[in-house]
Amino acid sequence: MNSTLNRGSIPFNEALNKINQKHQIKTNEQLSLMQLQNAQIKRLAFTTDGGFCDSGNFYKELGEGLGTIKISYQDIETSKEKVLILNKMESKEEEIPLDFKINALYQKIEDAFCFYSQALDESKKLYFKNIFKNLCFHKQAYVTGLKAQYKLANYRRKQNGLKCAELQAKGKSYIIKRGLELQTELASLYEDVIPNIKDSQDRHTLESHLKYVIADKRIFSQLQNDRFMI
Repeated sequence: MNSTLNRGSIPFNEALNKINQKHQIKTNEQLSLMQLQNAQIKRLAFTTDGGFCDSGNFYKELGEGLGTIKISYQDIETSKEKVLILNKMESKEEEIPLDFKINALYQKIEDAFCFYSQALDESKKLYFKNIFKNLCFHKQAYVTGLKAQYKLANYRRKQNGLKCAELQAKGKSYIIKRGLELQTELASLYEDVIPNIKDSQDRHTLESHLKYVIADKRIFSQLQNDRFMI
């Protein structure tokens, strides 16, 4: 559907009101639009069936770089007729929805809990049992917090992990490597989610989770220099 306002001379405020009715003006477009306050606006064109290129030509299919609003105006200084295209389709990749990110974080926490639970069962020394017990406690707290804040479907913990004997046979290097991987992945997921959280209290909660995730990651770095027998 296309519509046109063409009177030869359209007051800037009227043009601005018409445009605001069609879409929310982006910050970079606002700057360009405000430069037309002293120009003679001759024609406004709107479309929902395609898009305008920078030269003003219309294309039936909306693609990258094409806009749905065209302003034809006369430049006061040069007297030349020009066009300004607004509401352009950007070429950047679409942002992943927040609920997808939250669910990815939730599932990774559950994966980590499963691994640390297995390590806890096979740890022979009290020192290491306490480490993995704390790690499991942290993961349970994170999941409880996320479920309290967001609507999350129950995620079935992976039950097809390494058997106890296999985990024990992997030994020190595997446990440390996998622990570092899990904590690094969790930290990355938290860092991706936190900037998108609008509620200050929710954001503070997730930031506190992240601090513990980073602290737990340091544990595995320290264990690299210790004798680690599970």
